[in-house]
Amino acid sequence: MLGWIAKLISQHAPTPEKQAERALSELRMGLFQAEQRVLDAQLQADYYRSRIAFCEQVVKTGIEQVSDHRKSPHETVIDSSRPSLKLTAAQ
Repeated sequence: MLGWIAKLISQHAPTPEKQAERALSELRMGLFQAEQRVLDAQLQADYYRSRIAFCEQVVKTGIEQVSDHRKSPHETVIDSSRPSLKLTAAQ
């Protein structure tokens, strides 16, 4: 009986490999959440950048010109000054 208990304990002992295996899913979830927060922050920053640009144009040229300019969809401006985000979540 004592040998059986010792064998059971040795099979379920928390080895570094087993601890690392258990930690993997938690670490992957943490990485995913951190990357999601980064994406959310970038969206929020883009929103405020566009709001600031709009308000600056209104102050500079008046609401009529800005409104007319925004109605014409022929000009699309893409901001390439911000580097793209690379997601690194491992599967």
